[in-house]
Amino acid sequence: MPTPELNLHRIEAFLAVMELGNISRAAAHIEVAQSVVSRHLAALEAQLGCRLFERTGRGVAPTPSAARLAPRLRAAMDEMLRATTEAAETGNQPGGVVRLGVVPSVAQPLVGRLYQRVAERLPRVQLQFVEGFSNALEEQVADARIDLAVINRFGRQVRRGEERLCVLESLVIGPAGMFAPDQALSFRQLAERPLVLATRPNGRAPFDQASRHTGVKLRVVAESDSLLVMKALILDAGLCTVLPRQAVQDELHRGLMSAARLVRPSIPRVLSLVSAPRHAGSEAARAVARELRELVDEALQQGAW
Repeated sequence: MPTPELNLHRIEAFLAVMELGNISRAAAHIEVAQSVVSRHLAALEAQLGCRLFERTGRGVAPTPSAARLAPRLRAAMDEMLRATTEAAETGNQPGGVVRLGVVPSVAQPLVGRLYQRVAERLPRVQLQFVEGFSNALEEQVADARIDLAVINRFGRQVRRGEERLCVLESLVIGPAGMFAPDQALSFRQLAERPLVLATRPNGRAPFDQASRHTGVKLRVVAESDSLLVMKALILDAGLCTVLPRQAVQDELHRGLMSAARLVRPSIPRVLSLVSAPRHAGSEAARAVARELRELVDEALQQGAW
C-alpha cells in the first residue's frame, strides 16, 4: 500500500478542530474559511480511509481514530517548528518563533515594550504572547508548549530554576476617590471592603494564609480570572481588589481608580522568569529572555515600576 501523501494544511486544520471542537472556531483560529477546513477534513478522511469526527449539537467530537492520531501529528508538527527555528538561528542573529506566557497583572505594561525592543533588536524573532495565571503557565513551560513565562510568586522567595526579575508591592485598588494619596490599609481594614479576587488556586494562597494569621475573613463577593472583568467590577460596581500598580497604571494616571498600600501584613509578589532547561531552549528564546531582563531593570531604574 502506498504511503499517504503528507499535506500540512490538512493536518493543521485537523489539529485545530481537535483543539477547539468546532469547525467554525478552528477556521477563525487558522484564518481560513469554514468551507476550507471542511474540505481539508474530508480530504484527510478520504486519504486515511477512516472517519475523524462526528457532529454533535455544539460542534464535533473526535472518533477513536482521531484521538489516536492527534498526539502523534501534534508531536510531529512541534518537531517541525523546532527544526525550522533552529535552522533560522544558523545566521548571524537568532530567529524563529518564541512563545512567551505573561500573567495578566503585568501584561499591559510589559508586552508592548518588549515587542518594540524585540522588533528593533531581534528582527528575525517573532513573538507569540500567551496570557494566563502562574500555575497554568508553569505547566505550559514544562510541557514545552511555551518557551518562557513571566509569573507571580507571593512572598519574596523564588523556586529553584526560576529567575527573580523584581518584587512588586501589592496595592488595594478601588474606585476613584476611595483612597487618599499615600493611604495605607491593614488586612483587617481590607476585610471591611467588598472584594473581587481570582478564583482558587490562582494567587489566593497568600490571602488565605493572611486570613488565618490575623483571624480575619475577607469579604470576597465576586471571583474572576479576568483582569478586564476585575477592572469593570471596580469601575462599575465599586468593588476593590489587590493588584500591583503595574496592572492599573493607566486607570490610576487618569484618575479612574485609587490605590492604598496594603500593610500588616503586606503581600509582596515576586515577578519571576521561568524558562525551559538551557539544553531544550532555543537561542531565540534566550535572546528574548535577555531583552526582558534589561527591560525590567530599566523600568526599575526609571521608577516606572
